[in-house]
Amino acid sequence: MRKKAIIFDLDGTAVDSPIHNLPSERLVRAVVALQKDYWMCAATGRGWSCGKDVLRALRLKDPCVIAAGTQICNPQTGEILWQKNMDAADAKRVIEIFREYPESHMLCNDYSLDDYLSKNFRVKDYVFPETVFFLELIDLPENVVQVIAEKIRKIEGLACIAPIGQHNSAHRDIHVINVDATKEQAIAEILKMMGVERNNTVGIGDGGNDIHLFNAVGKRVAIGNAIEKLKGLADLVIRSVQDDGLAEYFESLS
Repeated sequence: MRKKAIIFDLDGTAVDSPIHNLPSERLVRAVVALQKDYWMCAATGRGWSCGKDVLRALRLKDPCVIAAGTQICNPQTGEILWQKNMDAADAKRVIEIFREYPESHMLCNDYSLDDYLSKNFRVKDYVFPETVFFLELIDLPENVVQVIAEKIRKIEGLACIAPIGQHNSAHRDIHVINVDATKEQAIAEILKMMGVERNNTVGIGDGGNDIHLFNAVGKRVAIGNAIEKLKGLADLVIRSVQDDGLAEYFESLS
């Protein structure tokens, strides 16, 4: 019976996106080799449609955190095992803030990789659904991100995360989710599902949103290309994603 879990980020940790959107063969072999002894779970900001190719390529079988912590899914079928929606009134307030930037590009709930990379949706044209669990603005300058984030963080029931964007490393995206649906809370739910104690978990990440991941695990591992703040919180820093650092680390555990 497996009593330990490894939970790792995708972009910037398992894959060097957007340059390489699929994991290396070496990493896939390392993941498969560990599955007999560890629960192997991804925790990503990507939704199902955007992340399914990576999750399946990694041959993951155990529950994974997707959509920045708002959902837990079966990584092979996409079945949603857990979901945390925004309060309707909170979502309405965020949408009002987004509409102050009508030309900005955005995403809502589930979306494809092409939707993200091609920036297919503008705020001014978007028809919002009644149920919202994830909202995102894409590719914004730092000064705009700060203004929007400050407004959203005044809404008590929401969390606002601003990871580095995939379009321009000097820009950021904004993820808006229920305050009880970050990677931290979703990982806690996964550990309950699997019957694993927090002190028997390892978390690996690279970005600011992985601080929530670190808060949920026993051992904290930062990839070599991680932001300095995350490295400062880590128990161990491994080689970068460009050097297949995650695969090398997994091989050391076999």
